[in-house]
Amino acid sequence: MSSHVPAHCHGSAAPFATFSVQQHAMPGFIEPVLQTAVEDALTRQGLVKADAGTTPDVTANLYFTLIDRNPPPQEVDPMGDPVSTSEITRFVAHVDMDVVDNRDGKVIWKATMERYHAILGGETFHDDRALLIVSSTLDQMFEGLTSSCE
Repeated sequence: MSSHVPAHCHGSAAPFATFSVQQHAMPGFIEPVLQTAVEDALTRQGLVKADAGTTPDVTANLYFTLIDRNPPPQEVDPMGDPVSTSEITRFVAHVDMDVVDNRDGKVIWKATMERYHAILGGETFHDDRALLIVSSTLDQMFEGLTSSCE
C-alpha cells in the first residue's frame, strides 16, 4: 500500500479533541474496514469519536476512486491466434482524504492512499488482512495531525 501526505498544518488554532468520519462514494465491501481503521487511527492520535448529534471538532472525509488497469480486450492477437480471456482483474483502489476543522471550515490535512490489486475471479475480500494493512498506513499518515504547527 502506498500513501502520500503533502505538507499540512493547522496553525495556531485551538487544539481539537473530537472527530467524525464521512465516506463518499465508498463501495460497500470496503466501507466498514475503512471506518474502523480511520476511527482507530484517530483514536490512537488522542482524539475521541464525537457523540451522535454533536458537532465534532474535525471531520475526516474519504473519497474512493477505482482505477481500471485491465488491458483492452482482444479477440485475436496480431499474429491471428485467438487470445484467451484473462480471469485476472487489475485495478487500483485509490482513497483521497482530507480533515476539515469544523470550527472554521478549513481543510487542515490532506492525504492519499492506494493499493494495486490483481485478483482472480472468485477471490473474496479479506477484512482482517485489509484492516491490518490500512491501519498501519493510516498510523503513518496521521502522524503529527494533533500537533500544533505554524
